[in-house]
Amino acid sequence: MFKKLLLSSFILFCFSVNTVSDEVTMESDGTIHEFNYFTVTDPQNFMMALDKFDKSKCAEKWRNESGVGVSLWSLRGSGSTHFILVVYENAEKMQLGRAIFNTCNESGQMIKSFQKNTDTDRSWNWVSESVVSARQWTNDTVFAKYNFKVEEGHEGHYLNSWKKMMSSQLDAVKGSFGMNRVLFGNRYVSHMVYVGNESLDELLNSQKTVLSSDEFMDFSMDVKDIRQNVNVELVSLVKYYTGE
Repeated sequence: MFKKLLLSSFILFCFSVNTVSDEVTMESDGTIHEFNYFTVTDPQNFMMALDKFDKSKCAEKWRNESGVGVSLWSLRGSGSTHFILVVYENAEKMQLGRAIFNTCNESGQMIKSFQKNTDTDRSWNWVSESVVSARQWTNDTVFAKYNFKVEEGHEGHYLNSWKKMMSSQLDAVKGSFGMNRVLFGNRYVSHMVYVGNESLDELLNSQKTVLSSDEFMDFSMDVKDIRQNVNVELVSLVKYYTGE
C-alpha cells in the first residue's frame, strides 16, 4: 500500500492538468523541466547507478523538500539514447532542488560514474517551462517529441495557430499533448511539442490522421515562415524514480 501511495503521489504532485469530462483545456501547468541527454554505452551499469542514487538519503531529501519528479526515457530519432527528465512544480522549487542535489556526495558519485557508462562528450541538457499542458502526460508511456525553432517575437502567433489546429484534432489525439519553451540550452531549438499515448500503434495512427488533415495543412502554411523544424524523437518510458 505504501509503495502505491508513493507512486500515486509522484504522478499527481505537480502534473495535474485542467481536464473535465470531454473538455480539454490548453494552459500552462507552471512546471519547469530539466532534460538531461545521455549516450549510454553500458546500460546495465548506468541503470545501477541511477537506482543506487534513487535509494540514497540524498535523493529522499531531494524529493521530500523540493517535490521533484524524476524519470528515465529512451530515445529513437536522436543522437542520444536516453534522457533523464527532472520536473519541478515551479522555479522556486527548482532552485531549492538544485541546491540540495548539488551539495550531496551521492549525487556527485552518480555523476562521476557516468564517465564509465556514457559518452560524456555527447552529454548535454536544456531547461524548459510549460507553455501548454493538456491531459495527464504521466498516464502515457510513449511520445512523439517535436523539436523546433520559432523566430523571436513570433511565439504568440505560433502558439495560437498550433492550439487552433490541435483543437480540431481532439478526436484523433486521445492522449496527452503540450508545448514547452526552452529557457536555457536553446542554441538549436526554442520550443518542443509532445504528443503522447499508452500505445505506440495508437500514437502512430493518430499522428497519421493529424498530419493528413486539412487543418494541419493550414497550420503548416500559416507558420512555415516563422518555424524551423529540427527533428522528431520517439520517446519511451523506462522508469519513474520514487525511491522504491
